Amino acid sequence: MTTSSFRRYTSLPILLDILKEKRLTLLDPRSWDDKNDSYYLELYKTKRDLKSVLALCFAEVPETYHIWRVFAGDSNGVCIEFDKDMLLGYFDIGGVRRGYVEYLTLGRLKKNESRDLNQLPFMKRHAFRDEKEFRFIYESKEEAISAKGVPIKLNCIQRIIFNPWIHQSIFNSVKSVIEGIDGCDKITIDKTSLVDNEQWKALGREISNSADATE
Repeated sequence: MTTSSFRRYTSLPILLDILKEKRLTLLDPRSWDDKNDSYYLELYKTKRDLKSVLALCFAEVPETYHIWRVFAGDSNGVCIEFDKDMLLGYFDIGGVRRGYVEYLTLGRLKKNESRDLNQLPFMKRHAFRDEKEFRFIYESKEEAISAKGVPIKLNCIQRIIFNPWIHQSIFNSVKSVIEGIDGCDKITIDKTSLVDNEQWKALGREISNSADATE
């Protein structure tokens, strides 16, 4: 991943929706696993008297085992690597706010004297800091919706990376299907080798063989 990339960890069905419909979708955060996070967005929505508050989140860190497990931790998990600058351009539309998430301890939050309501959608607990999350927030006083699509061009996708648990034969089949979708023929599609890397294993064998030779 380059420094100008955003990563979206998600599922295969959502990936296919992105590729087929050529859009990214902001969703209602009430279904999020982190209830502290969704609660802050609900507080913001209520206080601002908004009918809709939707969100879409990206990570700006290299892959880790823990991020895979939490956000795409089964054989349907995928990571989509986007060109950061192009993505920011697509979301330059009315009603959308953007920014990096600020990770706070309870102590820091108690000492926060600014009490800026606008920051509520961009606050998370300190334990999540490794995500380095960037977030788009859509808000509306007029329409009550649970999803909002933002059109994109597929050339903003730098790479699609499949989870380490998908069987190789299934990966090959799904890769072939994706390559057949209009506009996807030039997208790099990989399977992460995070937990099964041949170079790592080979270096281990070299160490083992060297140790045998000196004994």
